[in-house]
Amino acid sequence: MRDAARAACVCHVFLNSWGCHPNLTFTKETICSKEKLRKWTEDLNDERYSREYNNIIDHILANHSGTGVKTLMLHFHGPSNTQSYNRLNSWLQIAITPVLEELTLYLLSEKSKYNFPCSLLSDRSGNTIRHLRLCNCVLRPTGNLSLRCLTELNLRHVRVAGNELGCLLSNSSALEKLILKHCDDIICLEIPCQLQRLISLEVFECFRLKAIENKAPNISFFGFTGDEIELSLGESLQAKNLSLHHRCVISYAIDKLASSVPNLETLTLRSACEIVDAPTVPSKFLHLKFLSVHIHNWSNGREYDFLSLVSFLDASPSLETFGLFVPVQSKYDWVVGDPSTLRQMPERHHDKLKTVTITGFCRQKSLVEMTRHILESATSLKSLILTTIDAKHRFYGHISVRKCPTLDKEYIRDVWESIRAVKTYIEGKVPPTVEFKAYGPCSQCHAL
Repeated sequence: MRDAARAACVCHVFLNSWGCHPNLTFTKETICSKEKLRKWTEDLNDERYSREYNNIIDHILANHSGTGVKTLMLHFHGPSNTQSYNRLNSWLQIAITPVLEELTLYLLSEKSKYNFPCSLLSDRSGNTIRHLRLCNCVLRPTGNLSLRCLTELNLRHVRVAGNELGCLLSNSSALEKLILKHCDDIICLEIPCQLQRLISLEVFECFRLKAIENKAPNISFFGFTGDEIELSLGESLQAKNLSLHHRCVISYAIDKLASSVPNLETLTLRSACEIVDAPTVPSKFLHLKFLSVHIHNWSNGREYDFLSLVSFLDASPSLETFGLFVPVQSKYDWVVGDPSTLRQMPERHHDKLKTVTITGFCRQKSLVEMTRHILESATSLKSLILTTIDAKHRFYGHISVRKCPTLDKEYIRDVWESIRAVKTYIEGKVPPTVEFKAYGPCSQCHAL
């Protein structure tokens, strides 16, 4: 009996202690004991734990009614029904006041149909919010919103149409960072010119998206992952950093980016599939210093001609760092025979290129040719790193308590052949001023 009373007293003190905190984080990890967290994780369908979780939030927020919350992070575990959604609305009504600066609301169920109460952001209540992050809900904003201090908007799995988002953006003139992930109701994304402070825009796998039209003049970072779309970056004179991930993105970048983003300094390209080799670059990336190219696959039963990427290097006279990541292919045009049979490009000079890293290096002929070309033309080169095997397999054999995982023998044989190709065709071309490393499989665990 004394133990039960003591536990109740401790629980009461614990709950009341939250009342003096303006920054609230409601997650399973912050609310539940380790034992209850373990049991809840083992049986996610047991509603007893979500009921207790919700009851604790009820009590804590009741103590904050009228006192104000500055920061609220809330993970909502359901259940997904009208009664629970009304309960959630009551929590937000307590939290969203003229002192709230940061609101993060994650509904854990992807089947959630919760309508975020945008009316709570009207009048003065939304004026102080600087960071708004929503996940798995429906957003239907109107013209009555007041978000004049909002600097970050992060929407993930949020159902919001393009015109509705435009309504929200037009009321957020202080916005600096916009992130949209899996917002599949957006077909056309228009970024209004009123967003003079917007410097970062990320759009990730919004599968129904067909076009992005940007009129914000000061974006310095743009990241996009998804299907190829109609992209208009507007007057992107401030854009310095781009990351693009879609099919045939290398060809797209060469054809379109140099002229549309003239001051680009950092470019990351991730191609799910390349159908054609890199064409000749019509314009130059005069300020590009960092280039990272990831090719996950190639198409039409043919391999990619990596030597064609030299045209990208030619168009980047200020390039200092080049990283290439290529897939492991079961079949490719192996390099064999006398090095004199390898193709050579006309003499060029990549005077600024200092660091080159190739991950997934193999004995493919065009890859060897490209590497030799860089060694011959990059007069300022300081470092060349070739990795023929996944990084997690490199050093296991040097630690007595760990062993490398079992790998396919044919794969290991190919990797060792690639190391031999490095010794035969690459090492002799490396100037003494260049730091050169070639990483292969662990020699203790994967010796032939």
